[in-house]
Amino acid sequence: ARSTIAALKNLGVDVWMCTGDHELTAHAVARKIGIDKDNVCSSVSPEGKADLIRRLQKRRVKGRHGRLVENRVAFVGDGINDAVALARSDVGIAIGAGTEVAVEAADIVLVRSQLHDVVVSLHLSRIVFDRIRLNFVWAMAYNLFAIPFAAGFLYPFTDWTLPPAFAGLMMAFSSVSVVMSSLLLRTYVKPTINDDGTMEERGCTRCTSCLIDRCYSCMFNMRMRGNTGDDNDDESLEMIAAIV
Repeated sequence: ARSTIAALKNLGVDVWMCTGDHELTAHAVARKIGIDKDNVCSSVSPEGKADLIRRLQKRRVKGRHGRLVENRVAFVGDGINDAVALARSDVGIAIGAGTEVAVEAADIVLVRSQLHDVVVSLHLSRIVFDRIRLNFVWAMAYNLFAIPFAAGFLYPFTDWTLPPAFAGLMMAFSSVSVVMSSLLLRTYVKPTINDDGTMEERGCTRCTSCLIDRCYSCMFNMRMRGNTGDDNDDESLEMIAAIV
């Protein structure tokens, strides 16, 4: 459990404990696994857990790119008392060995009942979202480059036009490349979580994520030069707080 909490913090997730146990027990467990004492709520009823989630969701916090965004809350639980909170949270994560009520109310079920899979599920969601952004940027750049040639942009200068068959081939390649990029997600290998909470990513996952983050950060900084608002459309899948 301690390595899972440390790994979540390394991902930028604010970890809370919300339990119906006594205050002394809750603080002793939180101290052992590395949860801040200010983030511990004890002797909480099922309705109180849902109320805590509502209060956390109303907060405005800084996302990965430094902007103020809406707080997204994930709740991890396994009991009947957690069903209300699992349904109220943005992402409900149930332990596979838990009660059927909790499993039905959750969005994600950890079949192997291992806490490390909580980190893996959040890591995989970021990888998928990064792939969506990559496909969007690639498709937009490809079409912006190819459409002028298909429209005869060079004709006044070179008397050359793109053959219709070749234009159709280029259009098909645009769709096929996006599909192939998405299929590469099948090569995903879950990271290894060390005892200190650090993650060792394997395969090309780390390189791809770094490249996408760099490109997206550049685009975001260019857009922010003319817009100082607090839009949060691109942070819709960012998990800021997690409750266990």
